Amino acid sequence: LHVPLLDFHTALLFQGHLIKNPSTQRAKSLLDIPSAHRIVISGTPIQNNLKELWALFNFCCPELLGDNKWFKERYEHAILRGNDKNASEREKRIGSTVAKELRERIQPYFLRRLKKEVFGEDDTSTAKLSKKNEIIVWLKLTACQRRLYEAFLNSEIVLSAFDGSPLAALTILKKICDHPLLLTKRAAEDVLEGMDSMLNPEDASVAEKLAMHVADVAETNDFQDNHDNLSCKISFLLSLLDTLIPEGHHVLIFSQTRKMLNHIQESLVLNDYKFLRIDGTTKASDRVKIVNDFQEGNGAPIFLLTSQVGGLGLTLTKADRVIVVDPAWNPSTDNQSVDRAYRIGQTKDVLVYRLMTCGTVEEKIYRKQIYKGGLFKTATEHKEQIRYFSQQDLRELFSLPKQGFDISLTQKQLHEEHDSQHKMDELLETHIKFLETLGIAGVSHHSLLFSKTAPVQVVEEEDEDIRKKENMVVRHSSSSSSVEQKPDGAVYAFKPKDIMMSRKSLSPIEVAKLTESEIKQRINRLSQIYANKITILRLPDKGAKIEKQIAELNAELQKMKTAEVTEKETEVGVDDITGQLQKVLNV
Repeated sequence: LHVPLLDFHTALLFQGHLIKNPSTQRAKSLLDIPSAHRIVISGTPIQNNLKELWALFNFCCPELLGDNKWFKERYEHAILRGNDKNASEREKRIGSTVAKELRERIQPYFLRRLKKEVFGEDDTSTAKLSKKNEIIVWLKLTACQRRLYEAFLNSEIVLSAFDGSPLAALTILKKICDHPLLLTKRAAEDVLEGMDSMLNPEDASVAEKLAMHVADVAETNDFQDNHDNLSCKISFLLSLLDTLIPEGHHVLIFSQTRKMLNHIQESLVLNDYKFLRIDGTTKASDRVKIVNDFQEGNGAPIFLLTSQVGGLGLTLTKADRVIVVDPAWNPSTDNQSVDRAYRIGQTKDVLVYRLMTCGTVEEKIYRKQIYKGGLFKTATEHKEQIRYFSQQDLRELFSLPKQGFDISLTQKQLHEEHDSQHKMDELLETHIKFLETLGIAGVSHHSLLFSKTAPVQVVEEEDEDIRKKENMVVRHSSSSSSVEQKPDGAVYAFKPKDIMMSRKSLSPIEVAKLTESEIKQRINRLSQIYANKITILRLPDKGAKIEKQIAELNAELQKMKTAEVTEKETEVGVDDITGQLQKVLNV
């Protein structure tokens, strides 16, 4: 199948973070589309690591952040080391300086808008966005969950799985935190739900064996006596709904899996609650009606959703309470779920409950989410976030908590860091006091995680290691723009190919090598397009523009090859670079 190749004016990617992995066919195909301008729209430009930020900018501004290897050496390594809780003061200073440089480099091409920024701040008629409070409710495992969790971690089959398939073991631990009935022999066949995309065939096979092992252990427990009290999450959920529904609240309940939603649904039915539900089995034609029924308040104040289906694209502003039953591996998944209710059009204050079990893999996953969130904040905001956790913390997923399952060390740390900061209104304060009567371990304020700036000074220019790291030449290029050039900073924003920054210790030979490689790649890509005669014949100019571009690139390449090695290159100091970037920012 041959699709006519057009020379597009603009390529705009909605949900652009879907090209975060440049090795996927989707990303490769989109990169091959010729366009004068490229725009990426995303609410989560970094979901897991800084390489994802590089991938998005590699699409929009191909040379802005260099190639993947250069970006990793120049930015990622230093920022990761500086963000580590156990980083030395020197590593923190270096990471802070490199992060600052990264922010300055991307700022002319990175437009970030928060919901609150589109609303007026005065007393005009412009509607203001309601408030959002997010709390983490720390739960204590039930006696049944504790026995299963401890038996699983102490078993020989698990110890052998750690070496070969640790992700499989984590999958089982997560199920225990949610509900023991997810690991009966009958349910063990579906243990991979919600994790199948993350597990390779070997991991999947190990996970199924581990699930059957837990099912054997579970047979010694009587699971049928009191269904609601088997899971600390179901027990808390019912107690919470007993208060929220009579008060007139509308509630979204998100889970990663259909099986967990089934157990929640069973408990709701037994307690005579009305509810609506959407998951992966719901027909697209039915989803619209279900969403409309909820938004119009037709009979059901509770809405059950799987995060993968209900967490994207839906507007559910009728809800003012959101309960995330189980944390996702990817923090953006939970954030997307919350945004179903907290979005433009919401007129009520929204309260979000994230349910976490103390001392378990869930708590450690949450710590991992904080680390990922810290990377995004460090890369895109002018703050150094408090360093909560070290990389070593993230490796300790398979140990039983020394403090037991009734205390959360994360909750304790967050309380020490932020409790004095938080100013609660009277209603929220009263509600949290009520939650504490339900037998929980405690409450943390998720909203404040990245509100405190770490006391880290930016490294001075005299630091020799930073000077070495800053030795660079970056040459930006893009397809020609239809926008007329503007003076001063605008010329850089509209014509990034005209920017050239260099350090005096980088020789012209090194400059030529870097640029030669880039030009050769462009020539190769354009030549492949030009070789497709069927496609070329369909173009209005019969490929004349592509032919001209190839000729110009070849001429530039030849010019570079014949240039004198001793040709003097313009030297630009750090102050000059900062000045150029500042011009762009002031446009």
